[in-house]
Amino acid sequence: MKPHELIAESAKANILLLMVSAMMIAKPCSSSPVYDKGSGGLPDKDVPLVAEKLVRIKVTPAFKFNFVIMKQGVLQHLDRQYTYDVVPAELLTGLLFQGVHRPPKETEIEIELLAPAKIFFFFHHQVDGGYSEIFAKLKNWKRCAVAPQYDIRNGDHGLKMVMYQLEADAGTYVIPPTTTDRACFNIVFQAKE
Repeated sequence: MKPHELIAESAKANILLLMVSAMMIAKPCSSSPVYDKGSGGLPDKDVPLVAEKLVRIKVTPAFKFNFVIMKQGVLQHLDRQYTYDVVPAELLTGLLFQGVHRPPKETEIEIELLAPAKIFFFFHHQVDGGYSEIFAKLKNWKRCAVAPQYDIRNGDHGLKMVMYQLEADAGTYVIPPTTTDRACFNIVFQAKE
């Protein structure tokens, strides 16, 4: 092997070691395995049908968003090429809300659940739009020990997400407006069986 190939292989090995270490010490919100690739299970054309039966979202101020199935390698946001590289098992095959990477200050999210579901809301640990303080005050939301990670091969900016979970019945839930710009977040909905 050439020296540059050895360095590349060494870097891959270090990333794998870090991921395995994280799996061994992290505890998810549930007792399911922490990481799995997952297939998504649904053809892309069926995702809107699933979304229509489970949830309606209103974002104020409005911005473009989409729903896709959460799995390893899925795009984080519509306006970036970042992908989720590490996905906790409880999120796999859930319905991922894909918005924009930097929503404006005072972004409010209204979630209308049409059926009982687990809601997972996760955001960047620093560029959080104030969500750290907002979620600390929200009733019945439980902070999870692990969260998805994105863009893991390009520095550490995507390694430290914070995730909260809510066991929710059908009804309307409001996430209060962000207090700063650039609230990097996503939401996953898992229908209850």
